[in-house]
Parts: sequence; C-alpha cells; structure tokens
Amino acid sequence: MAGADSEVPIADLSGERVRWYHSLRTRIALWSGLLTLLFLLAVTLATAWYLRREILDSAQRDTRATTIEAAGRLDDRLRTLTIATGNLARLVAQAGLAPAQLQQAQAAVAESVPGTAGTLVVLEPSAPGASAYARYVGRDGRVRDFLADGYDFRAQAWYQRTIAARDGWWSEPYLNRTAGQVWMATYNLPLPGGQGMASIDMLLEDVVAPVESLAHLPGMRVTLLAPEGTVAFSTIAGIALRDTLQAYIDQSGRHDLQWAADAARQRQPAHLAHQDNETGQMRFTAVEPIGESGWMLLVGQTYDPIIARFNQALLVLVGASLVLGLLATLLVRKVGKQVSRPVEHLTRSAVHAIAGGADVPLDQQQRRDEVGVLARTLEQARQSIRQQMAEIEQMGAARQKLESELSIARDIQRAMLPQGRTIDRGGEHVEAQALLEPAKAVGGDFYNFIERGGGELWFVIGDVSDKGVPAALFMARAVTMLEVAIQTAATPAQALAEGSRRLAQGNETCMFATVLCGRLDIFSGALALACAGHDPPLLLHRDGRIEMLVLENGPPLGFEVSEDFPLWQGTLAPGDCLLAYTDGVTEAFNLAEEAYGTERLLLAAAAGLGAAEACARLLADVQRFVGAAPPSDDTTILAISRARDLDNLSAQAHAVGAKGETSVHISVAHTTEDVLRMTDAIDDLMARHGASPAAAHDARLVVEEIACNAVEHAVAPEAPLEMHARVDDGRLWLEFRDRGQAFDPTAHAAPALDADIGERGIGGLGVFLVQELAEDIAYQRVDGCNVLRVTLRLDAAHDMESQA
Repeated sequence: MAGADSEVPIADLSGERVRWYHSLRTRIALWSGLLTLLFLLAVTLATAWYLRREILDSAQRDTRATTIEAAGRLDDRLRTLTIATGNLARLVAQAGLAPAQLQQAQAAVAESVPGTAGTLVVLEPSAPGASAYARYVGRDGRVRDFLADGYDFRAQAWYQRTIAARDGWWSEPYLNRTAGQVWMATYNLPLPGGQGMASIDMLLEDVVAPVESLAHLPGMRVTLLAPEGTVAFSTIAGIALRDTLQAYIDQSGRHDLQWAADAARQRQPAHLAHQDNETGQMRFTAVEPIGESGWMLLVGQTYDPIIARFNQALLVLVGASLVLGLLATLLVRKVGKQVSRPVEHLTRSAVHAIAGGADVPLDQQQRRDEVGVLARTLEQARQSIRQQMAEIEQMGAARQKLESELSIARDIQRAMLPQGRTIDRGGEHVEAQALLEPAKAVGGDFYNFIERGGGELWFVIGDVSDKGVPAALFMARAVTMLEVAIQTAATPAQALAEGSRRLAQGNETCMFATVLCGRLDIFSGALALACAGHDPPLLLHRDGRIEMLVLENGPPLGFEVSEDFPLWQGTLAPGDCLLAYTDGVTEAFNLAEEAYGTERLLLAAAAGLGAAEACARLLADVQRFVGAAPPSDDTTILAISRARDLDNLSAQAHAVGAKGETSVHISVAHTTEDVLRMTDAIDDLMARHGASPAAAHDARLVVEEIACNAVEHAVAPEAPLEMHARVDDGRLWLEFRDRGQAFDPTAHAAPALDADIGERGIGGLGVFLVQELAEDIAYQRVDGCNVLRVTLRLDAAHDMESQA
C-alpha cells in the first residue's frame, strides 16, 4: 500500500496550451452571445405572436363588420319591396278598383319601386257573379292576364302557399319565362280575408348586387342563401342556382361548413375560424341573416396572404437578431480575454506545482479578487489531497472486502431457497414456482416448497420487517423454523403457531416477519391457507375470474407467541393458479413516487397461465412500471398451478381421481378392454355422486354404445377416442371426441321399430337408444374432430326408476 508521502506519477502538463475554442473566454463569449440571441428571439417571437393575434382579431372583426354591412344593404333593398308589396295589397283590398285601375296601380308600382321587375295581383270574386282578377304587369309594360290565358294559377303551389300563409314570404330563385327567361325571386303577400294575393318580382341580379362586390376582394368567398337554403349566389364554382348548401356539403365533403349550414337553417348569426377542406387554407367565415326575410349571407375570408407577408417581416427580424447575437459574441470574447489571463497564469503555476511534487506556492495567491480566492483554495486542497489519497486507498480495500462478503452472503441466501418444481403424480400435474429480487445484496423476503407424504405440497412466502444483512439473518432463522414446524404440523395454522413460538424466543431485536403458509392436496386440489399479517393472495380461476382471497390475519411472527391463525380452506381446481406476493410488489414505486398498487396487480394477473409464466409475467410488469427507479423493497412472487397431465392419463381406474371430484377425462385406444375401463370410470363417477342405479345404468349404456361405435369405426392408436364426463346441477355432461371420418349420428332417421324384423335395416338401434335416454344430444365437426355432446338428467332417470 502506498504511504501518505509516496509520489504519484503525474503527466507532464507544463507544455499544454488551451486552444481558443476550449478557452473560458470563448465559452463566456458563446454563452453571452447565446443568451443575447435567445433574449432577442424571445422578444421578437413574443412580439410577433402578439401582433399576429391582433392582426387576425382585427381582420376577423373587419370580416364580421363587412358581412353585417352587406347584409344590411341587402335587407334595405328587400324591405323596400316588402313594403311596396304591402302597400299594393292594402290598395287592392280596400280601394275597390276596377280591373283597368288595378292594372295601372301595378304598373305604377313596377315603375316607381327600385328593383321591381314586375307585379302580380290576384283578386278573387267578392260576391257571387262577380269577376276575378289575375294579371301580371312587368316593368317593361308587358301584361299577362292569367284568366284570359286559361292559366290555372289556383293549382300552383306558390298560390296555395300564399293564400294559406298569414305573412308574406320570399320564394326561392326561379327562371321566369313570363318575364323573358330571367332568374328572379318573388315576394308573395296574401290579401286580407283570403281575397287573393299580391307579389312583386325582383331580378336575382338586383338581389345579389349589394353583396356581389365583396366577391372581388382578395381571398374573399361570398355565398347568398335563399330562405329554403338554395344557393342564390356563390363564388364557389358550380353550385349557384343548382344546390342547397347542405347538398353541396354532403356531395363535396366540405364538412368544415356544416356549422354554417346549421346556423343558416336556424336563422342565427355565427362566425368561426376553420380550415378549408378544399384548399387547406385557414378561413374565417361569418354567417349573417338578412333581416327578417329568411335570406342568409355567408362571407369567408382567408388570411394566408396577410400571414405570409407577416412571416416575411418576421424572418427579417430573426435575421437581424442573429447578426446582433454574433456581434455581441465577438465583443464579449474580446473583453473576456482580460478576465481569463490570471486564470491561465494560475493554471500553469498549478501544473508546475503538481508535476514537481514540491511545496512550491501557487501563483496569484496575493490577488484580492476571485482568482486569488481560487489560488488559495487550490493550495489548501493540494495539501489535503495527499492525506486523503492514503485514506481512500484504505477505504477502497475495506469496501472491496465488504462487497466480497456480501456477495458470498447473497449466494448462501439464494442457496437456502428451493428451486421451482413440477409434480406429476396419479394423473395430476402441479407446478410450483417462485421469483425473488432483493432490494440490496441480501434481503428479508423468503419462500419455501416442502413435499410431504400422501400427495401434500406445503409452501410458505414471507417478508421480514427490515432489509439488508439484519433481515437476511432473521430470514434464515425464519425459513429454518418454519420448515421444522411444517414437518410435524397437521394444518398451516398449526405450522404458523409453532413458528410463532420458536421465532419469539430470543428475539431481542423485535424483528418480525409476515408469512403466508399453505398446503395443497395434489390429487383432490384441496387447499388450506393460514396468514400471519401477510398480503392476501390471488386465485386465478380457469374461467378467467381473478379472486383476491379474503383471509383472517393472525399477528406477524416474532413479536409474541400466538396461536390465533384462522384456517382458510378451498379448492385449487384444474386450470387454477394461486398467486402470492410480498409487499415489494404493491409498494414498488416509480420515479414519480407512484405505488404499483392492488389495481395494477389485478390487471397484470391473467388466468390460464402456469406458475412459472404467472410469476414471470407479474415481475416483468412490476419492473416495467418501476423503470429506472431504485428498488424500494425486496420483491418476491410465488405461484402454485394445477392442471390435468393429459399426456399421462389412461383409462385405468385410479385415473378417475379422488372422491369428491365432479369430472373425469379418459382416453382409449381401439380395444373393447379400453371401453370397459371407460364404463368402469363412469360407474365410479356415478357412485361418488350418489346416483340412482337407474341413472348409473343409463349412463353406462350411453357411454358403452358411443365408445363401441367409435372403437369399431373411427379411432386408431395414434388418434384415440377421448371422453370428458362432468356431473353438475343434477346432470351428467358427456363429450366424446375422435379424429375419424365425419359421422353425425343425430342426422340418421330412427329405425322402423313397428316393421317386421326381416324388413328392418341393420344398425341404428344404438344411436336410437342414446337419443331416447339423453335429455339432449348435439354433434359438431370441429378442426377435423367429431365432437358429440350428450346430456343425461340424473333426477329424470331416478323418476323413471320410481315409476317402474
């Protein structure tokens, strides 16, 4: 070991020069320039964001104001015609004018009211024998007498609607042939008392004129809707006077305008910024009703040109900021040179002092600024470093020895814990597995598997109250004590009581352990559990249910002697899996200080898995949740799964299972002796469930008929017949599977029992007998297998026996 005064070889740094791009003044210049640049960019971008928002808000307000103004102009024009129509209607209804006078009045209105293309007056006879009046007078002086022309105006929808209406209404745009093939819109007003009607036509181009000028503005889209939704005018090509706005939206996929169509239908003003599905541009669209006329105006404005010019100005500002940042960097580097020179002198002095190994005082110690403070600090550090180097070497050697001892202790601790095991006995397959991840080199979690005579598998899982070496020592003691207690205990509760007595003796440190102890009968699946303050285990059922077992807890082991450990008893059915764990699972924390918790545990657990897969799945999910966070506690997972060992099952009598089972699975080859073993197994199953002799007889007959037919016609040694029988809800459920040729016994007709025996065909009686005895019989062909399912009611068979 090197002494405190030993000289350590030092590289010769006296000739080393700091390149300009590594120097402090360059870094100071770069950082200051960067900060200046960031500041300028931040101010520029903040200003740009504010100005952009203000520009867009102002443009949107202008668009709304323009829309309202245009709607107002159009409303004034339309209202002029509605007022004129009202005046004409009152004149016709009240003045009692002659036909010639009425025609003159119409002509006067057509001439005097701006925008009028023609007028129509219909006056029904006021008394029997009086004459009706129905004439159209155009602005150009053209007159059409509907009565003289024989035109049935009374049958027209516009006339019927006007007579039935209480108020006037605007028509949709239409092509007026009477006026010379021009597009018009008409305001219709009923006369009081249903005497007739008055209407004024308006050229559509005069209706559109107040809003058409908007269409020539850059980026503007204008659409005028008639009261029923017809597009009277639009800058969107191809839809004016053809479609309604809703039809255009549905056909072209312009769903970005659906809100506008809804607002127009409701006669409500609205506005919205949206993306044009057709061009991809951002638009601001305003919807405004035209007074009370029912007409609606839609004005949309794109602001892309404005934003493009704004972005160009922004690029100029950003470029100016970059130039200013570069100039600031160069200036600061020049100034920084004056600051870095004393540091460079101090660096060379320190290099000489370290390389020489002598007590040469460092330069610059006489200065009163920060460089002088640094020089004096370095001198003090140099003196103390020599002393600390020797101490560090001693501490390093001690730490290396400690780590070696902890590694040996970890190996010893792991050697104390058993490996997972698989038990195949008597047609039963039980898998026991456990995984342990200590938070430190050694930990306080433990588990154990112990096999006892009579097909019993005992298991324990525990968690000591501390971590590290003390917990590992207490864990070793707990494992040994519990293993001794299990050898003589009749139940897990007795094992915990004995372990409580042994661990409490001489426990001056007051350490304790939570323990879950269990016993499994590998033949029947009978499961017994007892808990000493441990977390409740999960029972993963084969049908997909996940059940958290509610156990009555006894006190943890080690505090004081106790015999109060309630015993829980249940069944681990074939396909089920018992999953136990320590609180290192539910209390695992990630970097956000979130606990794994019970909810994630229930989500991570999955039914249908073997013990090894269940342990690995849960541990992987916990590690994925924790991520890079350091482990907060030891983590241990233990699983026991039970399943039928289908590869080793035979038709021997012991394969039927222990008393109390509700099902049996039998595979036979191709001989009648195999069929006898199968029927014997059914007899045993019926006897265990107290079935009547009649029910047992019927079940034996059904199995014998189906098995004999399959052995004779379908099965082979490499593909045997399989039968699964289950008793449930007063019924015997049978399922037969074979890989022979497809054969559906339910599709064959019943034999003619009334015919002479010489005239009946051969065969079919066995299938008929099965159909007569069964409550239900069903056939399927699944994945190359014949699958026949038969249900027998045990109580029905008993009733038949009683009646006999």
